[in-house]
Amino acid sequence: MSGSSQCPHLDFSFQINVARFEDDTIKQADITGKCINCDKPLVFFCDLPMGVSWTHPTLSSDAQELRLPVVVLGDEVDEAKPRPSFSVREIR
Repeated sequence: MSGSSQCPHLDFSFQINVARFEDDTIKQADITGKCINCDKPLVFFCDLPMGVSWTHPTLSSDAQELRLPVVVLGDEVDEAKPRPSFSVREIR
């Protein structure tokens, strides 16, 4: 692809990294995507809060990483266990 042509971003590659925290059944799946042809990161995750949560999906501060709380089938979640979380609110 020449430097002056625009990549249409038609082919994607996704990577999923799973963070496992000691002594907890909740894991965090971090999903990122990029264009296979030009290797450009794809910012396609939107309309979610930025931060980290053990109860709902969130985004990284640059919106290029989707963070999902996940539990392996058969594992039980201790709802009373305190877990750190934070969110970032955008002020306009």
